[in-house]
Amino acid sequence: MPHFKSQKNPRPYTPPKPLYEQVKAYVLKNMESGEWPAYFQLPSEHTLVREMGISRMTIHRALRELTQAGYLERVQGVGTFVAAPKKQPKILEIREIDDIIHSRDGRHQCDIHFLQAEAIEKGVAATIAMAPGEEVFRSYFVHRENGLPVMLEDRYVHPAFMPDYLSMDFSRVTADTYISRKYALLSHTHSIQAAVSNAEINHFLELEVTTACLVVNRKSWLGDDIISTVRLVFPGNRIQFT
Repeated sequence: MPHFKSQKNPRPYTPPKPLYEQVKAYVLKNMESGEWPAYFQLPSEHTLVREMGISRMTIHRALRELTQAGYLERVQGVGTFVAAPKKQPKILEIREIDDIIHSRDGRHQCDIHFLQAEAIEKGVAATIAMAPGEEVFRSYFVHRENGLPVMLEDRYVHPAFMPDYLSMDFSRVTADTYISRKYALLSHTHSIQAAVSNAEINHFLELEVTTACLVVNRKSWLGDDIISTVRLVFPGNRIQFT
């Protein structure tokens, strides 16, 4: 009986990349190394054909796909250039209020004015994709730094996604922390506006006079579903974002 020597951990077969992918890799390697910086004019297609030994059709496809992906810019009758680097959008990150306070060596306290189920009003229902009159969970908190009110939090939560919301002790953990721990893959949208305080804000934030405030409206999403919508009001003379 013939004896065959077995191979241990044979290297898996990796098929070679298509030629147009090899051309793209060659271009990107030159860009990443700095050999071809932004605005650099690439060699002509004829030159690349000669240097790489690949057909012009293949070269053309590779450059076209890199242009469509934003890596290159092609100017008719002039040539192909390395595209200018795209400016990355600045992502708004609003830290949780207890983190802001603790970073300043302050003491955070949350006053729970109400935490309840109620029928959602028509004007609010659309913001959380619910029908008017449906039961929604609502929380109304004031956050203090060393005893001074620095943020009013008026939040609506969809009961289907947070059924235990009303049983939580939000004097120990913020609502944002609790929601983010429950759903790690949340996304958020924000709108920010300047406003002056009204009687409600003056009362809960203990403002003696009408005060300029920053109002942040945030929606928290899980896929296509809205988990929470909240209005955060910061008196401008008491808190500063950095």
